[in-house]
Amino acid sequence: MEKSTTIHTQNRYATLEKTVKIELVPLIELPTFKFPDLNEITDIDEKNRLLIERNYSDVRNHKPFNEHQYKLSEISDADLKKAIELHVSDLPITESCAFFGGYGLKINDEFVLFPQCCGLLSEINDWKKILNVNFEPFYLPECHPSPKFTKVGKEVVIECESTYEDFYPETKRVIKVNQESLISAINNVCTELEEISKRLDTFNLEYGTESVAENLIWKE
Repeated sequence: MEKSTTIHTQNRYATLEKTVKIELVPLIELPTFKFPDLNEITDIDEKNRLLIERNYSDVRNHKPFNEHQYKLSEISDADLKKAIELHVSDLPITESCAFFGGYGLKINDEFVLFPQCCGLLSEINDWKKILNVNFEPFYLPECHPSPKFTKVGKEVVIECESTYEDFYPETKRVIKVNQESLISAINNVCTELEEISKRLDTFNLEYGTESVAENLIWKE
């Protein structure tokens, strides 16, 4: 959604208040089988590239974001199936956590916030708290470090500060976004996730569940 506002940037603070396009992008951190012969590779980027090439058929054709996260919508059905297999492993799918990853916040085609370490796609349930116009302050419970979300007037203030570890990549300490515009972005990404859920649920029979998507995206 686009909305007319003004932008002020000072030091590492960003106030996003001009005509902006706000998007939430589902990003997945793909699980991989760790091939022993790659253990001695010290270049992390090269090692990750080779792991993706060996584990997935089509992902190599897509650009990773934040080094190792991929747009969920771009993953082929064959590679989604492989991701489920590697993520769930020998667990019953009902005992598995959601896919690792989360939601990148994009402003005017530029990412200003990426999912952090140990983030999950089920964090959509936390983002949906913002749909309540008077939501209480909250953190994302699984990822670290976690941004803090607070409502101030008509804005959502996202504080990206941690005493114990840095956000990666370097992130503005404070991001302010019009709540109405962010609500529109959240509704849009939920629609996108519903379409992806239909693709995941084609594997229900194989995993003995009523909904693969419920377990790997939506379950809190």
